[in-house]
Amino acid sequence: MDQLHKDSNKDSSAKQPQIIKDDEIDLVALAKTIWDGRRTIVKTTIVVVLLGLLYAFLSTEQYTTTVKLMPETGQQSSLGSLGSLASQFGFGGLPSGGDLSEGIPPDYFPEIMKSLPFMKSLLRYETFMKGPADTMSIYHYFAEYRSKLFVKQLGKYTIKLPFTILSLLKGEDDGKKQKGEQEIIQFTKKEWGVIEKLQDLISVEIGKETGIVSVTVTMPEDYLAADVADQVTGQLVDYIKEYRTEKAKEDLSFIQERLNEALQRFEKAQEALATFRDQSHGQLTEMARTREQRLQSEYDLAYKVYGSMAQRLEEAKIKLQEETPVVKVLEPAYVPKEKSAPKRKLILVVSVFLGVFLGICVIFGKLGLKMFKNRLNNTDDI
Repeated sequence: MDQLHKDSNKDSSAKQPQIIKDDEIDLVALAKTIWDGRRTIVKTTIVVVLLGLLYAFLSTEQYTTTVKLMPETGQQSSLGSLGSLASQFGFGGLPSGGDLSEGIPPDYFPEIMKSLPFMKSLLRYETFMKGPADTMSIYHYFAEYRSKLFVKQLGKYTIKLPFTILSLLKGEDDGKKQKGEQEIIQFTKKEWGVIEKLQDLISVEIGKETGIVSVTVTMPEDYLAADVADQVTGQLVDYIKEYRTEKAKEDLSFIQERLNEALQRFEKAQEALATFRDQSHGQLTEMARTREQRLQSEYDLAYKVYGSMAQRLEEAKIKLQEETPVVKVLEPAYVPKEKSAPKRKLILVVSVFLGVFLGICVIFGKLGLKMFKNRLNNTDDI
């Protein structure tokens, strides 16, 4: 009986084509082996293609838009007392006259856009949605509206009722701030989930040679991608402007307050001088003349201070204007004409090639396993 089993193994091994002969690959034998296992290849390809199609149709559609901004080079200030501006839009430059107008290095832009204060502002942004034909916040879109759409789509193919029930039974932090914590940033679990998702969907690239800033936003809907890209770009520009003009705004506010005080003193001195002259009726004693001269001096001083502060206010306004970065939009936010993902045709083609490759691997895996068993049997014979 054992001899019969050994003879059958020898016969089966003899029927198998010898792919490698004399350290060379026999292409005819290789092709014959693949052809004999064509059913395995077809079955494997069908399974992989079905999995690929399932992934392609279950994946969320994504739309991508890119906004390109160009920084403005620095220019010489027209006010000698204010020095010169090194550059615009956050780029530092060489000082002129001992002053250096520093801005945010462009390498910091990605970190700024991923920062929690930046994301907090984006979460509250209201956008118009075509589906419900209504406005909603970015947070509500991802945390409530989008999740319901995903569950509805998934229900067409699979049943997730037990998991849905478990998710509803799970508790969640309310994220409310206690008294005295107004300045502490605190988010709920859902908000953290949306923030992490937004951080993955928004990216910034800086051209090393051109210095062009490219803000790319990917969203599940075409209009939403354009709207969020426009909002994100606006927030970034506002942040840069606020950073560059913060000191100039503080100076302007301080001078404006001093100007108001100087105006009040001037008006008070003017009114006091006019009242005194009306009461004297042109008949002045030496004491009255002395008082008039003092009132006149107070009036002149108040007038000079007021005029000086008014001049400084105009200079501060000019400085603020020069410090304010000018952003040139090379390519504004646009509604994508087609989705960026999933690429269903590409997924189908890759699935076919992957299925064929895996099928061939299965064929040669089986062949190698048979050869290994035959060698073991031959060893037992010896």
